[in-house]
Amino acid sequence: MEDIFQWCREGNALQVRVWLDDTEHDMNQGLHELAVNQGQDLKKIQFKDQSWLGLKTRSRDATLSRHKGININELALHTRIAVTPSGETWRGRWQKNDIVAKIIAVRECTPRIQRDFNEEFPKLRIFSHPNILPVVGCCVSPPSLVVISQHMSWGSLYALLHGGAGGRVVVDAGAAVRLARDVAAGMAYLHSLQRDRVLPAYHLNSKHIMIDEDLTARINMADAKFSFQERGRVYAPAWMAPEALLKPSAKRNWEAADMWSFAVLLWELATREVSEWNAVSLSHKTDGFSTNGVVTDMKYKEQGTQAISLIAFGRLDEEYATNGVQRYFARKHGVL
Repeated sequence: MEDIFQWCREGNALQVRVWLDDTEHDMNQGLHELAVNQGQDLKKIQFKDQSWLGLKTRSRDATLSRHKGININELALHTRIAVTPSGETWRGRWQKNDIVAKIIAVRECTPRIQRDFNEEFPKLRIFSHPNILPVVGCCVSPPSLVVISQHMSWGSLYALLHGGAGGRVVVDAGAAVRLARDVAAGMAYLHSLQRDRVLPAYHLNSKHIMIDEDLTARINMADAKFSFQERGRVYAPAWMAPEALLKPSAKRNWEAADMWSFAVLLWELATREVSEWNAVSLSHKTDGFSTNGVVTDMKYKEQGTQAISLIAFGRLDEEYATNGVQRYFARKHGVL
C-alpha cells in the first residue's frame, strides 16, 4: 500500500487525488452498513447558527430586526392556526422567513387606534434576550392591524403539554425544569423594564409561551395587550392572581401577580392540568392559599410533582415579588 500519509505530509496533492479517486481506496466503504447494524440514526442534522445568542441586540436573522412597518401585500399567509377573541393567527412566509401573523380583532380601525398601535408595537420589539420572542414588525392596512413574529416549531407550551405535539416530544421532569428556568429568565428580564413606560399589559400563561425547535421557551410579546384591546375582559383567568382579576391595572402589583401566574405555570408543568384552578371559585382560590406556608389540600400525584408543587404554591408574598421571579426560582430550585 502506498504511503498516503507521506504524500500528505509532502503536499503531493496530485498523488493524493489519484489515490483517493481509486474506488479500492474509498475510506467510507462499509461505514454506512456498520452504522445501520449498530442502530445509529443516519438522519442529517441541519446546522443551526447559534451566534445570535448572548449579548447581541438583534434576532438570529438580521433581516427581521431591521423592519418595522411591513407591507401587507408582502405577506404570504397560507394556514390559519387559531382564532381567539383577540384576533386570528396565521402562519405564512415573508422574505423567505417562516412567520406568524396575528390579525388583531378591532371593532373599527379608527385613526386614533392606528396611532396608538403605531406608538405601542415598537415596545414589543425586544431582540436583546434569548427567552423573549419579539414582534418583528407590523402592518397597518385598515381595517387590518397585523402583528408579525417568528414561527416557533413546537407552538405554544400549552399545546406541548396537552398533546399538541402529537407525542413527538416528551416533557419529562428535567425538560420541565429547563422550560421553567427559561420562563423565569424571560420574566426576570421583563421585570427589569419599566412596565408603565415600556411594556403594554402582559399576562403570563402557558398559551403565551412559545417553544423553539431546540425546546427553548420564549415569552411571546405578540400576545401582549394593546391599550385599545379587550378593555375589562379576561379570557384566561385560570393563570391570573386574584388582585389581577379584582384590581384596576394602575393599582396592581404586577410582579406579585406574575409570580402567582408563574406558580400556576409550574403546577401545569408538573401535573399537565389547569382544571383544578378552573373548577374552584375565586374566593376558594384566595382562601385556600396561605401566605405563611404551602397549600395543604392540593393533591400531589407523585414525588416529582410534589417537588415542583412546593415551589408553585410556596410563600408568594411581596418580598418574593420584589426579589423577582428568577431569584425566587433559583432559591427554591434546590428541592428539585
